Amino acid sequence: MTTSREQQLTEAFVALSDTLGDDVDPLVLLGRLIHHSVALTPIDAAGVMLVNARGGLRSAITTEHATELTEVWQAQIRQGPCIEAFTTGMPVHAIDLDTQVDRWPDFVPVARAAGYHSAHALPLSLQGQNIGALNLLGRHPTPLTAQETHLLRAMADVATTAVLTWDRQTLRPQDVTTRTQAALSGKAVFDIASGMLAATVDSTPAEAGLQLHAYAARHHQRPTDVADRLVHRTLDPQAVLAPLSREA
Repeated sequence: MTTSREQQLTEAFVALSDTLGDDVDPLVLLGRLIHHSVALTPIDAAGVMLVNARGGLRSAITTEHATELTEVWQAQIRQGPCIEAFTTGMPVHAIDLDTQVDRWPDFVPVARAAGYHSAHALPLSLQGQNIGALNLLGRHPTPLTAQETHLLRAMADVATTAVLTWDRQTLRPQDVTTRTQAALSGKAVFDIASGMLAATVDSTPAEAGLQLHAYAARHHQRPTDVADRLVHRTLDPQAVLAPLSREA
């Protein structure tokens, strides 16, 4: 049975607004945002950058490792579509990066080396406060229609609200930075755990991260909770790496 676009959109918005599941945390919600962004538009890869306690952007989650590299570089050189979207609070569209060398002389070569030739970014904001940017990349020059941009902004707004209110407490202005920092801290723990798993089986951190996500999904746990247990040695890495058949 073929899933209609209307059904896909409904499922996307329901998933992005779900803050009640036991396995939901900010990174899970942001992960849903970027995966739906890729699934519902011509974009090939996506990521989210969030503001940290010092006011700088940091990579929180991506669909591809190459995307994370472009985000890390943007944060270091303070140049690129995400930086502009976050700073101005406006969408940024670069259909063909070859035409943007004068605009982003340091970012464009890195993005192209990573395999991307198109870049878009949308600001993430709540209550008038910018808290990050949605990073959208294409392997070929990729325009976004007004309808696609509207859809992405709507999904981003829903996900941002869900991330910052996922514990259902009343949000205060000072909570915004605290919660984006919590999401970034969760990302740091997840990266450490992925590195530990990768070293155990001589794989890449990206591959190990997928196994960690799969384990968390099978056991109805938050990925960040699983990562924390791995880092604190209360969970055996082999349990996460074991094939599904061994857990039956």
